[in-house]
Amino acid sequence: MKLRQVSIRDYKKIKNLFRRNSLGIVNFNRWKNLWHKNPILKERKNWIKGWIMMDGNKLVGHFGCFPTKYFLNNKSYICSVLYGWVVDKKFRSQSILLLKKLFTQSKIDFLLGSTTNPRAGKIMKALNAKQIQSESMNYSLIIVLNLKKMIQFFLIKKSFPFKKILSNIISPPLLFLLKNKINYWEDKFSDNNIVECQKIDFRFNRIWNNVKRTHKDTLLFQRDKNWLEWRLGYFLEKRNAWVFLNKKRNKVNGYAICVTNNNYKDDIKRAFLIDLISVDKDTDTLKSLIGACIKEAKKRGCDIFEFRGFDKSKKPYIEFFSPFKKKLSNNPFYYKSNNVSLGKKLGKKNYWNPTYIDGDAINNF
Repeated sequence: MKLRQVSIRDYKKIKNLFRRNSLGIVNFNRWKNLWHKNPILKERKNWIKGWIMMDGNKLVGHFGCFPTKYFLNNKSYICSVLYGWVVDKKFRSQSILLLKKLFTQSKIDFLLGSTTNPRAGKIMKALNAKQIQSESMNYSLIIVLNLKKMIQFFLIKKSFPFKKILSNIISPPLLFLLKNKINYWEDKFSDNNIVECQKIDFRFNRIWNNVKRTHKDTLLFQRDKNWLEWRLGYFLEKRNAWVFLNKKRNKVNGYAICVTNNNYKDDIKRAFLIDLISVDKDTDTLKSLIGACIKEAKKRGCDIFEFRGFDKSKKPYIEFFSPFKKKLSNNPFYYKSNNVSLGKKLGKKNYWNPTYIDGDAINNF
């Protein structure tokens, strides 16, 4: 058994590994650009892309990582995002070797895994990684936009006979009973000041500088023009994302970013709110952004609109729209820091603002 660093030339073998284990992987250009278009790597060209496990000439395991930058209390920190921990079943007893390699990275401040399943979480904890302290990662808040589709999904999941007929019978009375709950969001906001941003431009540099100053005691992924282009470029190009600005008298007061995903095997098209920023104290700013995003998701044929994460300051604005609450069995966000000062801060929940813009959660959307 041999471990070595990931090379760009390994993509086809890594793709086959993912497929053998019933997992999807992004196309070659998206995978390559985790590093090639990454803003940090213009300065740090020797970044290790991860490690692979070889059994002779066969690639049997992979654990990748790519860098991101965070800010807290006016200081910048380099984060290594864990990505794609996959090992063939025959060799899983040795999968911890890949994790140990990643945990020995130098010149980083912390590691972050955002798609950790319960089994992997136990291994992470054994190596002194910690689950982030954020209650908002233990549940999803959901606005149902297509009740009939959700009823069909529920019936299929429960394996009821005559699903389609039963769905047609159940949908009308359920829609009547839940009408107020499901349609509650529709008249609770004004989108008069909402404009769609077609391109990530230099306005986001000004917004980011403002956010860094006003949210300095929150750990924040860097959100300037270069970083948002790297994170969102593919989704905006494919029309699988939208960015809405709240703009009054030519001043941008906040923005929201949503990404759609219909890659799940359940045939449910989801829209995720992955970022929500306000630079003023007007309570209508965030309400109008959230409401406009829900409206856009429905327009694009999404079945549900989903929130997960965010800090406690955003919670009242999200709950204002009366979403359903779905408890989740697993908080997938884990971190590890060898920076003693930063590690102490990350152990406290008030420093976290986790969303799907962090980590690798949207990488397979």
